[in-house]
Amino acid sequence: MVQLISVSEESKVTLHNIYQLYLYDFSQFTEEDINSCGLFGVSLDHYWQDPRWNPFFIVHDGKIMGFLVVLFENYDVDPDPTHVIYDFMILKKHRRNGFGKEAAIKAFNLYKANWKVAQMSSNEAAVLFWRSVITEYTNDTYTELYRPDFKKYVQSFNNKDF
Repeated sequence: MVQLISVSEESKVTLHNIYQLYLYDFSQFTEEDINSCGLFGVSLDHYWQDPRWNPFFIVHDGKIMGFLVVLFENYDVDPDPTHVIYDFMILKKHRRNGFGKEAAIKAFNLYKANWKVAQMSSNEAAVLFWRSVITEYTNDTYTELYRPDFKKYVQSFNNKDF
């Protein structure tokens, strides 16, 4: 069983290290380069300075197998909140075993809200993954639109009545 463990500020270095793997995977789509230290530039400090950001480790059998970040677009106190899966990564060796789907569903179940999930159109595996997960989770009651300005697909749904 997968667990979502909130990332404490004390675990920031661990999350930063995992982000390096995530950005490496993503570099085929973003064409981002490493810096002179051999790292991708990423700052995560805002995750602990702004309560809208909610990072979680994805853990199975006591081992971190990835992470996800939930962004409260308009805070959770809004009467009609919208939350976004902002970043999501499962280590390659754990992919296609149902762990990502389980983690995504657990994240959705944490908050009753309007949800958005976006993927770069060039990342076909991510588009197919999220369509499949959201179709099953919502019983195919979601909307999808393509944002040509960002070259992204965005799925939207709400789980307030689930």
